[in-house]
Amino acid sequence: MKLTRIFAVAIATLGLAGFSGVASADAAAGKAKFEAACAECHEVADFEGTSAADITATLKKIVAGQQKHKTALKLTDAEIADLAACLSAGK
Repeated sequence: MKLTRIFAVAIATLGLAGFSGVASADAAAGKAKFEAACAECHEVADFEGTSAADITATLKKIVAGQQKHKTALKLTDAEIADLAACLSAGK
């Protein structure tokens, strides 16, 4: 029983840590990055209704070369979080 409680607390802590990373994302920085790296081919409206988590997952796959994209992207985790915050907010 005690091990189960420790496991549950550890999972909750990791979940909150992951969530706090998204919460600290900078949508304004994401918009600037979008204009510099994405706006030539995409519009913010292209991502309407897509969650930040889904955008993050897609961008990470593109950066890792696991998902096809017109151009190779080199983005840091912070830039990905910023872009996801911007695009999921529709800004």
